[in-house]
Amino acid sequence: MLFKIRRNIFRADARKILNARYSRCAKDGESPLRRLLQDATSFGEAGHAAAGEGELRWATQPYAARPPEPTPPAVSPKDATVLLFPGQGSQFVGMGRRLMDVPTARDLYKLASEIVGWDVARLCLEGPESELAARCQTAVLVTSLAALEAARDARPAAVERAVAAAGFSLGEFAALVFAGALPLEGALRLVELRAAAMSAAAAARAGGMLTVWLGADARLPQLLHAAREHARATTADPVCEVANYLFPGCKVLAGDEEALLFVEREGRKFGVRRSARVRVSGAFHTALMARASDAVREGAALVEVRAPRVRVVSCVDARAHGDAADVRRRLVRLTTAPVRWEQTLHALYARPRPADLPLTLALGPGAALRSTLKMVNARAWDASVQIEA
Repeated sequence: MLFKIRRNIFRADARKILNARYSRCAKDGESPLRRLLQDATSFGEAGHAAAGEGELRWATQPYAARPPEPTPPAVSPKDATVLLFPGQGSQFVGMGRRLMDVPTARDLYKLASEIVGWDVARLCLEGPESELAARCQTAVLVTSLAALEAARDARPAAVERAVAAAGFSLGEFAALVFAGALPLEGALRLVELRAAAMSAAAAARAGGMLTVWLGADARLPQLLHAAREHARATTADPVCEVANYLFPGCKVLAGDEEALLFVEREGRKFGVRRSARVRVSGAFHTALMARASDAVREGAALVEVRAPRVRVVSCVDARAHGDAADVRRRLVRLTTAPVRWEQTLHALYARPRPADLPLTLALGPGAALRSTLKMVNARAWDASVQIEA
């Protein structure tokens, strides 16, 4: 009974308390996340390529040859910060433990738990691993934003100087929350919907993901075609696509199980040096997630969306988000489109030598973001810091 009374009091007063605590505007030096906590709300896409199309659109071209979008010249790179947020798969039992000493991070976990209806902090800290894997999208989103609050405590000036942000797949939701494009509650509800829809799509058709490391002479187009043709004997309209562009010579493929088995067996003939399975339940970021994409489209139409107040480079196409309609379109595409992370990093950091590079804060669980950054742009990695979760 005492627990119920306390919970009801929290439900009645939490937003009022947080609103008072985070009432100052971000432009006056307050955390963007704190300002966004007071904006909690409940909650088409066009031109998406058909299955298999565009999977190699940037695979054989020098990525930096595509000129990056100009950064507003008002801030010198030496005085600027870029924020990077991780995606699904970065979770681990115990994440968030380092954040529990930060009051605003604890408040964030509590508010998120009230919104989604389950104890986010408990799951992050204690597991079990199977449940954390099933609910990892929400857990990673909240932990990444909590790490942002820890960064604000430890390096307030760096966060205030943030001029750009990006996120790996799910991490793009966190980047958009930071940038004021998505309200916190809307982002959480949409991510919960996205996770359930992706799980349902994966259950409807078995698939998986496979990381491949390619030699300089690799014939990736031919390999993907051969894998699909092999799978055609047992699967109608088989799928085998590039799902993630990580760094030069490293991609993640996704698709039907038979196609991936072919890549594992025959990949060396096409220049694959080695491969490793990704521990996921489906072929994410492929046409097999089309049903989930439809669900996200409906949910995104009900979320309050604004144009980002700082530049957010989308991993869908390595271009900055524009107006609210543009944000919605990319949120939908995040489910089926490949993650063009290598290209996104080029858009953020490509500049002639010896130009200065901004400080980068890698936020949230795992160290994959900095590891990938080192493979794409070692100079940017030199100026990066991991905010541990």
